[in-house]
Amino acid sequence: MRKLTYIFFFLLSFPLFSQDTLMPYILLDDVIISESNNGFSVEDFIGYVKNDTTFYMAFKHLRYYQHDYDGELNIYNKKNKKIGSLNKSGVHYVKDNKAWVVNNKIKHDGKIFKRNGKYHYYTAEAFDKIFFPKDTINVSLKIRKKYSQEDQNVRDAKTIGFSVGSNETQQSKGGLNKKLAIFDINMQQYYDYIISDTIYNNKLCYVFTVSVKKDLSQKDKKNALIRKIVSFFDKENFNVLYREYKFVYNHLVFDVDMNVIVNIDYVDDKHLPTSIYYNGYWNVLFFKPERANFNLKLSNYKVL
Repeated sequence: MRKLTYIFFFLLSFPLFSQDTLMPYILLDDVIISESNNGFSVEDFIGYVKNDTTFYMAFKHLRYYQHDYDGELNIYNKKNKKIGSLNKSGVHYVKDNKAWVVNNKIKHDGKIFKRNGKYHYYTAEAFDKIFFPKDTINVSLKIRKKYSQEDQNVRDAKTIGFSVGSNETQQSKGGLNKKLAIFDINMQQYYDYIISDTIYNNKLCYVFTVSVKKDLSQKDKKNALIRKIVSFFDKENFNVLYREYKFVYNHLVFDVDMNVIVNIDYVDDKHLPTSIYYNGYWNVLFFKPERANFNLKLSNYKVL
């Protein structure tokens, strides 16, 4: 169970090593992209998307700089009734490339902990490990391309979470790695690719949307694990300022439906997450299904 659930819970970033593939027709929605107007072509734009590391770096900044956090996790039963909640707020401290958290408030209600003090639900355990580590951890702004000590499932999860369209995972259950490669020639038949623009936090942004085709049959939809990805790119520097994921995966032993939204902003010119939202359901054979949402607000960054 943990090998698969890590893939969807660990969103702490990994650089993209994207495959070269023929891109399909790109729909331009009220935006003109050309080398004469923008200095780059549509093909260049897709290259920026596939090779982006700014989203990854925003989460490196999250670990690297001191900030306040306020998180709320809610667990629901199969009738969508809340049966447990956990609230945590405190400070993420950093000194000499070491980081640790100090909880100022912990409040829980319902079925969150077992009698032995361990978490009753894996969702709570996973988010705790990601955002509220119990021990001091090493932090760095260096982007590594080789990971020798890290668990492969964690590496796979980072690849999925921060590398749009990458198939550089070793998980192969149900053809998982192939289904993640949304730019691959074999996957292009399932998706629409749209470039538009918007204003986000007073910043002009390009919007790149990848979503399953509306006329797909239910059978074909099963081949599209990623149902939607929306990214806002700052027009000034191509930093990702917003990203939204929707995963739907149905397999004989694993069933998942998850939504993740990340908001990012600038603090003294540093690119930092300000909120992370998760809402999802997963069911693994021989284990109880879990329904939960998680909302994490991040503020008061100290970047000097």
